[in-house]
Amino acid sequence: MTKVIIENYYCNNIAFDVFFFIFATQTGTGYIMSHHQRQLFLAALGLLATANTVQAQRRSAVDTLRNITLPTAEAIGIVSGNERKTRLDRNQLERVQAQTLGEKLSHISGVQNASFGPNSGVPMIRSLSGSRVSVLSNGLSINDLSGISPNLNPNFDMDNLREIEVYKGATSVLFGGKAIGGAVNVKDNTIPAVRVQGGISAQAKAELGTNSGNSQSLAFDTNVGKYGVVHIGGMRLAHGNLKIPGNTKAPIAYDPKIDHLTADMAQVNVDRETIRNLTLYPYLSQFVIDNLNDPRWGLSEADLYTFEDYSFINGEKVPNPRNNKYVAGQDPNTPLYTEVVHGITDYAPVQRGVMPNSHAAKQAINAGASYIRDNFQVGLGLYALESYYGIPGFAQRNKPVHSHTPTTWTPIYEPINTRSYAYAWQLESAYQPKTRLIPEVKLQYRGELSDDRELLGRYRVNKFASARHAVRSEITQQFSRFWSAVSGVDFSIAAIEGEGERRYIPNNLSREGGVFTLQTIAFKPVAVHVGYRHDWVARRTLSDPTYQRSRGLAGGNLSDRDFKLNHFSGDINYSIAGMGYVQATYTHAERAPGVNELYAGNDHFAILVEENGDDRLAKESANAYELSGGINYGGLKLSATHYRSFFTNYLYLAHTGLSRAGGFLVKEWRASDTEIRGWELMGSYTYAWSTDGHVAFNAFADLVKNRNTSDDSMRKWAEGDFMPNLPTSRYGWAVAFRYKKFAGNANFDRYLKQRYLGKNINLEPAMPSYSLLAAQLGYQVRIKRYEMRYFISGNNLLNVEARPQNSILKYLAPLPGRNISIGVKLSTPYPASSAGAAPY
Repeated sequence: MTKVIIENYYCNNIAFDVFFFIFATQTGTGYIMSHHQRQLFLAALGLLATANTVQAQRRSAVDTLRNITLPTAEAIGIVSGNERKTRLDRNQLERVQAQTLGEKLSHISGVQNASFGPNSGVPMIRSLSGSRVSVLSNGLSINDLSGISPNLNPNFDMDNLREIEVYKGATSVLFGGKAIGGAVNVKDNTIPAVRVQGGISAQAKAELGTNSGNSQSLAFDTNVGKYGVVHIGGMRLAHGNLKIPGNTKAPIAYDPKIDHLTADMAQVNVDRETIRNLTLYPYLSQFVIDNLNDPRWGLSEADLYTFEDYSFINGEKVPNPRNNKYVAGQDPNTPLYTEVVHGITDYAPVQRGVMPNSHAAKQAINAGASYIRDNFQVGLGLYALESYYGIPGFAQRNKPVHSHTPTTWTPIYEPINTRSYAYAWQLESAYQPKTRLIPEVKLQYRGELSDDRELLGRYRVNKFASARHAVRSEITQQFSRFWSAVSGVDFSIAAIEGEGERRYIPNNLSREGGVFTLQTIAFKPVAVHVGYRHDWVARRTLSDPTYQRSRGLAGGNLSDRDFKLNHFSGDINYSIAGMGYVQATYTHAERAPGVNELYAGNDHFAILVEENGDDRLAKESANAYELSGGINYGGLKLSATHYRSFFTNYLYLAHTGLSRAGGFLVKEWRASDTEIRGWELMGSYTYAWSTDGHVAFNAFADLVKNRNTSDDSMRKWAEGDFMPNLPTSRYGWAVAFRYKKFAGNANFDRYLKQRYLGKNINLEPAMPSYSLLAAQLGYQVRIKRYEMRYFISGNNLLNVEARPQNSILKYLAPLPGRNISIGVKLSTPYPASSAGAAPY
């Protein structure tokens, strides 16, 4: 019998609800989250912001300076630095209408959305995601449990973003082993980076969509005194079940040839009858005839027919009687068995044109303040986010059926939901000493408390209360005109404590620390970057008497593990007459197994898997090589990159071939060698004929293979030559324009049919190719210092049935169908991070 707790079904529908921070008490086993408490702190802060707003308006300092920004269609991203970092600024982010971080970045070459339904998606960089792609908030790692469970989103307010930096390839020298496949650094507006021109800046946005619900957001920034700046903002989003162009299940779900593992992933019951061809067997077993009714032998009529002409009974050779149904002379290739499918039914009823359980409700509030001087800045930011959303899948639980007899239990299927609460606070400081040797010193700290719950319908089956503290310090060094460096240390501690008899991870504690340096030597036209990092990682399980493990490997002995990791990177860049470049890069990166990879051992409802860790797993390491080149002449930019990464002890969640009641596949974490290789191509052209008239074009293509290079026969049998759920090759184009008061953009992406298929014991089916078209058109009106922008945007305008090959849920649900949104945004000039201040 499973103990369940009933949750409130709906989020509190109070716009910008004033809930805030919870205090953690440190115990001998880690950090424990108390009950969520609503605080009135922001009410006083709001009054302070209002008072300063009135004071600023009385000064009526109107800014007459207009910044003219040419739009690049790099939507797709601006490559900068050592050509391995892509930066999306605020304007570019607003062109991509998306609810998740993975979807927001999916137009960048080499980056796809690891979609887990419409409400959860993280960036997949060169086929890697989760615990191999570090997600950072303003340079600090966040309490991101998406690496443990893909239904859990990184906790960001998508309307509060300032810019995003995407690092493709191993970036572990800067950010540690979790960046073995790349990193995404999300910078927001919560901690003001500069003083506000005109004394106050504000924006309000409202949007309504035909297939995306409605959303609202607010943000205010105001100067306080001579050196202070205050920010407050919030958002709300809600939608019901989303529309799709056809059936929610893939056609393979109703194909009589579907294998039993794919049927489990597609959540269908297949009524099969196996008919034995009795005319192929010349004999009947005398032993079976004599013992058919003896329960000690467990024999059935299927055991009666045989090709052997004798049986051994009590040590004697006894002739078998002939089978009178036998027909001689048949084709030797005639199958012994024939399967007849009488019907296929869904675990739970689904409706054509509707994605089941795809609802969502999210709300967030953030507040921050900064003290800014010429060579010193310090700021504090506070965050609170609540979300409740569905996963388009179902899982089995037992429900009591009451009658006059004692209570009985019957299995039913309930929709899978996720409820998350996150509360965080972040401190950032930067100091610029008046010395050439040390231009800047940074110190950052982030604390976060999260409460993540998995629900079956309204019943809670898993709850994880997690706490994380991270600190990072960097020193920028300038040894000479041609030699510079950045060096630093970082440390984090994370504790996860759970509730629920069917949770899949025991209570655990992780400690991670590292020291690093990245040196740059530049003699034009050559620049060299060399970096090194050393990490210490500790994983511990905590006392947890209520935790119940599964029948599988289930984390072994839950042993304490300690890892020492070394990272190295080096690249050389040669500039060709200021119009082009070539670059070669080598990196060595190492990653410690995560707590789920070591200790998991129970039903993981969100991914419909009985997940089994292995506490004996060794660290994962990768050696990567990358060669790139590009041209930048006038408004034309072209670049090409080829990369190869060789992984030793690549950790993956492997099939065992077993499944449990309710459709739970039994999987376990294993390690073997893997090679990842691919290409990325990008090109863009910008043409401007006036300060308020310009157009930009962009095109890209990418390809990636994640290939098995081990001699592991188990992996070849279960997963095949390529990892299953590999992202497909694709190409796309984008255009952005501005003409006087009009601005618009369009993106077209073509996803090809996968040729490099893995296995789920059986060969995985290839999803059909598809094309996605998105567009946006806006009209801007300026009234004194206020800007009013009206816009209409659309996603999946072709209304195609799109099933990403890299989605675990591709058999259960496609991407949402066509959506048309209309909205309005009112804003005053917003502070820019580059306006002469030392950004954090």
